Amino acid sequence: DLDNVKAKYAFATFLAGNADQDENWENDHYFIATRILAYQLLHAPETSSRDKSIPFVVLVTENVSEQKRQRLRKDGAVVVVADFIKADWVKTETSTWQDVMTKLRLWELDQFERICFLDGDTVLVEPLDAIFADEAVETRGTLTQPAATLSDEGVMPLEYNFAGVPEMNRDHGYPPTVEHNDYPNVGYLNAGFFVFKPSREMFDYYMSLLKLNGRFDPQFPEQNLLNYAHRQDGNMPWTKLGNEWNIHYPKVDDLLGGVKSLHEKWWSPEVEDLKPYMESWRWRMEGHYEARD
Repeated sequence: DLDNVKAKYAFATFLAGNADQDENWENDHYFIATRILAYQLLHAPETSSRDKSIPFVVLVTENVSEQKRQRLRKDGAVVVVADFIKADWVKTETSTWQDVMTKLRLWELDQFERICFLDGDTVLVEPLDAIFADEAVETRGTLTQPAATLSDEGVMPLEYNFAGVPEMNRDHGYPPTVEHNDYPNVGYLNAGFFVFKPSREMFDYYMSLLKLNGRFDPQFPEQNLLNYAHRQDGNMPWTKLGNEWNIHYPKVDDLLGGVKSLHEKWWSPEVEDLKPYMESWRWRMEGHYEARD
């Protein structure tokens, strides 16, 4: 699917096959969420990219059925099938996170200068394509601090970009601030929304970390690998995007305050008052594609 794509930038998400292999699409919330993202990024007047050249890439594991892949292509997405990435020591209690390391295959898509990654459980409020002009996503030179250069790890690329938003507390103000204690740790990013420069060298560096048992806490697998690789006192510290781009544990105040995207499950938002907004996008998506099909 990628051969015909000529673009500097891309939006991307990751979709794994569900453990129970249920082909009733109504039960696959993440698949529906991915379709909502396709509709919002590519078609919906309020949220679609103003730059129509930016594709939406869906990285799927090999156990996502061909019917689902075809549906996503029909919806306008570029589907890329990825080989699993696994490490024996990386175990997580959350079944839906078993295959998340495979998300790192996105770094191999180096035909793009930048990719903005959104977790499947993201719902847009406004277009996001201006993010590629944000100064946080500019290329940076890798630092050479000896204390952060470990001999058992692979070689770091000479330059990189990795920009994200800090994980926040459920109880936060908008916009969230350090002064109001809205972040448990402002140096720790949530891997549900970030912008990066694809690079095979970076991919190889990440793979070298996966070989090192215990180098990072595997509870949140790829999130903690990325936080380790891009730690603030390391040689490739992540840069902070403004929280107007994306908010985790969203509340109605965030929506009213002008946030551009919500990191929350459309099918079961923690804040009940967000449910009408989230679910409305599901029905709009279905209506759009039914009319088009």
